Amino acid sequence: MQTKYIPILLIIILTTGCKNREVKSTSAEVVRVRIADVTSKKISIPVHSTGLLVSSEEMKLSFKTGGIIATINVKEGNHVKKGDLLASLNISEIRANVDQAKNGYEKALRDYTRMDNLYRDSSISLEKKQNAATALNVAKATLEIAQFNLTHSMIVAPENGLILKQFVKQNELVSSGFPVFLFGSSGKYWKVKSGLSDKDIVKVNIGDSAVISFDVYPGVEFPAVVDQLGEISNPYTGTYETELLLQGSDYRLASGFVAGVNIFPVSKKSFSMVPVGAIVEADGQKGYVFLVTSAMTVKKIRIDIEAIIGSMAAVKGIPEGTTEIVSEGAAYLKDGMRVNVVK
Repeated sequence: MQTKYIPILLIIILTTGCKNREVKSTSAEVVRVRIADVTSKKISIPVHSTGLLVSSEEMKLSFKTGGIIATINVKEGNHVKKGDLLASLNISEIRANVDQAKNGYEKALRDYTRMDNLYRDSSISLEKKQNAATALNVAKATLEIAQFNLTHSMIVAPENGLILKQFVKQNELVSSGFPVFLFGSSGKYWKVKSGLSDKDIVKVNIGDSAVISFDVYPGVEFPAVVDQLGEISNPYTGTYETELLLQGSDYRLASGFVAGVNIFPVSKKSFSMVPVGAIVEADGQKGYVFLVTSAMTVKKIRIDIEAIIGSMAAVKGIPEGTTEIVSEGAAYLKDGMRVNVVK
């Protein structure tokens, strides 16, 4: 009968023991960390952008006079040689103007010859001879203009190149100077047009070095130099157009390639250099690092990430005089936690 009370007695004893036992608080958690040196270095922060590859020399080809397009002998993407006939106008009206100007010149020449003979015979005054000479000069200039317009009623390739764009079609009526083709010279350097923001354009100067990359050639870097800087922003994009000149290439390139652009400004600024692994809670250009205090606790510091260069980050915001930060174990820390530095 007494055995049935044993479990009850055990419960009472255990409960009493728990009540009488002293509760001891655990010591504060200590995290083992490694530290790294913080160095100051003057570096050039690269400017990153994208752009399009174009011919280094582009020109819009057009007719000197307006008219109806009679022939177009090329299409977009065609390679042409210097002197090739690209397009021509219907020259019926232009040739008629030449004939009219030629007839006017011949009449003026006959009038001048007659006036000159009469002047030699003292039959007319010098003024009449001079008027005839003026009329002859005007008629000659009119004929030269008409002949010039006839010559430029066709478009020929100014040099070896590529038809980048065709703006009109056969039988269309075009006005004087209206672009017919966008022509890119071959055998010249290529260039990349890129739009930079207002914050980036002030960092870049003409002559700064750059590196260009193309998706069609993964891992290949093409050296370039900043050739032109835009002074007015694009009203549609708000960016400033920048032109970078490629420094020659043995690779086959084509106008329109999408390019990745990295520009390295000559001007350098001083930044704190820290390991990338030391940065926690990174969000865009913001992040945090931990400093170890003399009391062996950590202090959380907000920083601005300016650039990532290899395994190091150029940052701002680290207090002056700081020489070390937590490099390993930062992911497990909270502000004020105690740490044990592992050498």
